[in-house]
Amino acid sequence: MSRSTSFGRAATAALVLLSFSSAAPVSAQRLSIQGDRFAIDGTPRFLTFISYFGAMGAPNVMSDLHLIRSLGFDGIRIWPNLDTGPQLMNGDGTLGPDELRRLLFILDQARLERLVVDVTFTYEHISGMTPATARAGIVAATNALRSYENLLFDIENERNVGDRRFMSEANVASIFAGIKATDPARIATASNAPVDDAQYAADFTARLGLDVTAYHEPRPANWYELGVIQSVVRTLRSNGRPAYLQEPMRTRFRDPSNDKAEYFLQAIAHAKLAGAAAWCFHTHVGTDFRDGSPFLEDRLRSYPEPEWAFVTALIPRVNFRTNNGVNYVVAEGGGGGDVHANRTGAGRWETFGVSVLLGGPVVSGDRVAFTTSDGFHYLQAAAGGGASLRAVGQGIGSWETFIIEKREGGLIRHGDTVTLRANDTPWYVVAEGGGGANVNVNSLSRGGWESFTVLFVPLSISDTRSFRKASNKP
Repeated sequence: MSRSTSFGRAATAALVLLSFSSAAPVSAQRLSIQGDRFAIDGTPRFLTFISYFGAMGAPNVMSDLHLIRSLGFDGIRIWPNLDTGPQLMNGDGTLGPDELRRLLFILDQARLERLVVDVTFTYEHISGMTPATARAGIVAATNALRSYENLLFDIENERNVGDRRFMSEANVASIFAGIKATDPARIATASNAPVDDAQYAADFTARLGLDVTAYHEPRPANWYELGVIQSVVRTLRSNGRPAYLQEPMRTRFRDPSNDKAEYFLQAIAHAKLAGAAAWCFHTHVGTDFRDGSPFLEDRLRSYPEPEWAFVTALIPRVNFRTNNGVNYVVAEGGGGGDVHANRTGAGRWETFGVSVLLGGPVVSGDRVAFTTSDGFHYLQAAAGGGASLRAVGQGIGSWETFIIEKREGGLIRHGDTVTLRANDTPWYVVAEGGGGANVNVNSLSRGGWESFTVLFVPLSISDTRSFRKASNKP
């Protein structure tokens, strides 16, 4: 017997992008795997998820998903069987028709926003459900969702924990076989908790032939450090499958080092550097919408640290200071024309949004594009290089693509010295005279004039208010 629930009217408010932000033009319509990487429409990409477990009970899905995409996330992780809202499955494994329509509505909105969806099943939340009836339900869901190419399935959340979540290896294997028999293209895994180590998780994936290793890594006080994450990811990748850090440290949990965005920003950067395929921001603000604000934005804002500080830092904004230590690069008029390096202070026109074409935080060697402050133009190497730098690009193409590098490699941090090379050409961006004059893309060297100090710009109060105004429009 299905459980009908009133969902409320979905918000139709459109959320305006931050003035300086511009996510890379990635179409999240087809998720696939290339080696140990995820790919979006055939292009490998490091994916950033956010937990949105209570999506089935969220009253403003359209607004929430638009916010999530606008902030720079690639995907969401939802639990359609969670008991804080309508539950997709009945105990006998049948799907509730109203609840299925609700899930399809969520997935349709995600597809419109070009978001990937991690659909994680939790049979323990359904009264009377057993692993056998969970198999029937997951196979039925697989058939119902065949047309959605932007999904991956987690057969059971933390299936190795010895409580009501436990699902045996044999049962996982049986469900995985049922998924593949119904939809051979569906990417599927089963997540393991750190009651077992990373080697167990890697071996489990390999034994069962799962598509992805989804692991909820241990949470020591230094969980976010590069060495800790490298060790976990190296082990997970040893089976040749994508390593998905599906539940790292949860915000404001009983564990240490979880109350500042800086911990999470370091963690995602180190996950990318270590070779992980995806990482999820693990917050519970989107788990239960039965009380509190009906909008995810309000819930994130209610925690300035770490939630709001983290989510508003995913699409970075930067200034470039020239080698003379005095001048800044400026897009005249805020974009649409010339670029110079003759300003002695950094304001709006001197601030650029950064799009990382292959996803994740900015690291040395990334291909990036820079949005001007008018929100419509990109920095462009005229003729692809060998000429001037202008701010006239109207989309991200080869002329608007630059490779950002620092000599020691690794994560690009505030205050680092970087160079910008025009895509795959030998041409570097140069501030003539080391600053105070024009900016060109015609240098074949990598010296002082081609070096810039990158300064990350936090969101101002007025920027965050613009989010609030946009989300309240009817």
